[in-house]
Amino acid sequence: MRILRLAAVVLMLTSSLAAAGGYLLISEAEIQAARRKAAEHEWAKRVLEELLGRARQELSRPLELPDRGGQWPHWYSCRRDGARLVTDSPTEHRCPVCGTVYRGEPYDSVVLYWTHMRYSRAVRDLGLAYRFTGDAAFARRAAEILIGYAERYRSYPLHDIHGEPKVGGAHVMAQTLDESVWLIRVAFGYALVRDTIPEEARRRIEQDLLLASAETIRSHRMGIHNIQCWKNSAVGLAGFATGNQELIREAIDDPERGFRVQIAKGVTEGGLWWEGSLGYHQYTMRALWPLAEAARHAGIDLYSDRYRSLYDAPLALALPNGDPPGFNDNAGRNLLVYGPLYEIAYARWKRPAHGRLVARTNRDTLEALLYGVPEVPEGPVIPTHSTLLRQAGYAVLRSPAMAVAVRFGTYGGGHGHPDMLNIVTYGAGRQGGLDPGSIHYGVPLHREWYRTTIAHNTVSVDGKLQARADGRLKDWKTEAGVTILEASADGAYPGVRLRRRLRLDGEGLQDRFECSSEIEHTYDWAFHAPGRLRVAGVEMEPGGALGDANGYQHLKIRLRGQTDGDWHAVWTDGAVRLIIRMKGAPGTEIYIAAGPGRDPTSMVDALIVRRRAASTVFEARHEFTRE
Repeated sequence: MRILRLAAVVLMLTSSLAAAGGYLLISEAEIQAARRKAAEHEWAKRVLEELLGRARQELSRPLELPDRGGQWPHWYSCRRDGARLVTDSPTEHRCPVCGTVYRGEPYDSVVLYWTHMRYSRAVRDLGLAYRFTGDAAFARRAAEILIGYAERYRSYPLHDIHGEPKVGGAHVMAQTLDESVWLIRVAFGYALVRDTIPEEARRRIEQDLLLASAETIRSHRMGIHNIQCWKNSAVGLAGFATGNQELIREAIDDPERGFRVQIAKGVTEGGLWWEGSLGYHQYTMRALWPLAEAARHAGIDLYSDRYRSLYDAPLALALPNGDPPGFNDNAGRNLLVYGPLYEIAYARWKRPAHGRLVARTNRDTLEALLYGVPEVPEGPVIPTHSTLLRQAGYAVLRSPAMAVAVRFGTYGGGHGHPDMLNIVTYGAGRQGGLDPGSIHYGVPLHREWYRTTIAHNTVSVDGKLQARADGRLKDWKTEAGVTILEASADGAYPGVRLRRRLRLDGEGLQDRFECSSEIEHTYDWAFHAPGRLRVAGVEMEPGGALGDANGYQHLKIRLRGQTDGDWHAVWTDGAVRLIIRMKGAPGTEIYIAAGPGRDPTSMVDALIVRRRAASTVFEARHEFTRE
């Protein structure tokens, strides 16, 4: 087998690359610098104490490695309502909403996923604890875990998320993505304690664990993708840890999937990762840095300006409170959650905005301790001016009154949603228009609601999903306190032209959505927002269903009305009110409905405006007020 040939090569190498890298992701000089930070700064002292506490806890636990690999965590939700399950025992998994108890597979093995991940973190923490304290007990326990996995790895059956022995599956985990995340920590932990392990045990760990896992991951080849970035880091770190130059070259320089081409082709102009999800953008950032750091310690510089732009894009697209707009799968989280990534970014590029973001955090992470600069600048993080990422097809219009995020460009591949010309709004300290984001992919509700057009703040035609088509920017102007954006999505529905023109000034948003065709269609203009919704100027009465497929089956219709005149809708959320004033048009039907929110167990009020025509224009004015 190829793995045996590689192992033989490894035993002949001087491991010069591993030696040059010190402890793979950190050097002895950096360990000393981290000690000084802990002595001089309370935040660093706290992180070090927490690290040592976790390591001591591992020493007190029995070592009980699972007898099989883990499963896909996206299975771990109730199939009825989408709620994340609660683990009552290793074999009983309860829905906290409806009380349903799930037993057997895949749920039992999802619990093992978390067990395997805990052991990978333990190896890393124990290795770091040894380097900080010199206590050999930490190194011995790390070695015991590594040897235990080396003895078991090949006996764990290859399995994918469906339990089948297919390429793309793994041994410790159910997919090469999760196995890569696991292996990165394991390789780092091994490098930290490698010199304390007897030669025969080192040979076993490198051959039967690190290289064997790297081969499993390598067998599954992808192109430009966030998953491949994780795989590159895992394979590259295994290469650096064992001195295997073939793995290092493949991880960094493979012309179709290596680190360099991921940066060259996966990072769009302006810095957004091509999949168009800020959650997966940040996930990609997490995937890339271990390989960049390991290469840096071996004298290879991967910290290019284009790589740096990945860290600029989340700031450019953030809402005023630091939240992402939430487009596509994996809505992402507030900027402050990703402070650990910006610790590394500021240390490497010294970009003030990155340092200012770090200054807003508690700096309570390993990244801050190991890589963070002791003193960071303070100041504003999120821009106050409107920003456009033209190639990715995203923009944020900003004024003192509001921020409006718009999605008008590329679809985003497998993680894209059918929601071209979707908008998200923010004002008066609250998010108004909401994008639903996504939930666990193994739950039917994810496909039936979260990946539908009606779940977003755009127009659906004939109750169908938009096609996987790109949009196009038609106009962009920012001057004298006014921002104008106009975009089209003519490929979303056959024979239908869709145009959205947004004009944001210091008071609110003028929103004009044009729909035109040669034949009559049913156009549904939708807007979802937190708070209680009411409609003024129209007599409303109880209403029935709007449809039974493509997401409509999950809309709960509360009231309906009809008018030809002007009217307005109001969402009241505490002291904040979002008002949308709509211009009249013949035959307008208005529905007050509710659909699943970011949390599938909570419902969000939605306004649906329906018209039947060949062409129509939905003209609205959005304003926020605070009582």
